Amino acid sequence: MASEANAHQGPILFWSGVAVAEFGAIHPGSGHPPAPAYTAAALLVAVGFLTVVATDHLPTEEARQRLRLGGYLAGALLVAHQFSVTTQATGFARVASLLLYAAAAVTAVLSHRVPGPRRPILLIATGLDPRELGERLAGEPDTVAVYRTERVTDELRELQSRHGVILVVGAEHDPRVKERVSASGLGREVPDIAEREVVVAGPRRFQRYVGGALSRLAVPRSQVHFRSELKA
Repeated sequence: MASEANAHQGPILFWSGVAVAEFGAIHPGSGHPPAPAYTAAALLVAVGFLTVVATDHLPTEEARQRLRLGGYLAGALLVAHQFSVTTQATGFARVASLLLYAAAAVTAVLSHRVPGPRRPILLIATGLDPRELGERLAGEPDTVAVYRTERVTDELRELQSRHGVILVVGAEHDPRVKERVSASGLGREVPDIAEREVVVAGPRRFQRYVGGALSRLAVPRSQVHFRSELKA
């Protein structure tokens, strides 16, 4: 969860700075009627914030990075144009707006993540659609999956046979089930767990339990991603 927050911090701060700079540059008598100018600025900034939200719905990290970079460029050009045409927006308002925008831009650059070498993935999940799980595994052949289920269906047997899914069968509070998704159980099933990106998908209680096990296994928090449902 911490890594996801960092991924959003830069773009959000950046567009907050764009908003301050935009509205700080609009003054009566600067060549634009105030109401339309404020409306246009609000719409443009809203589009910028929507690009931040849209990154969650793109299928790959490369596509998300491209959208963020496109948003940074659009915001920079927007502010540059606004200040170039509002020559009467001088003094404290202009300086303060530019300083806040610059601070947000620097923060965005510093927090912007450049993807490193791709790690293999470990998926630990429960309560998901087996078909969705199968589609995920078909597109990522190096993924190891641990799936907790109360009963084994034909679909799950097929996933076990085709993709090597590790099935943990039993009720949520069954001690044997809890042991297999504990630190000792996961360490035994996946010896290289600390070298993988770990996706934990399922209900919040399941996420908390597995998250505690991953902490005891010293898996870096930056490599752990929590999902309520299975998304890329």
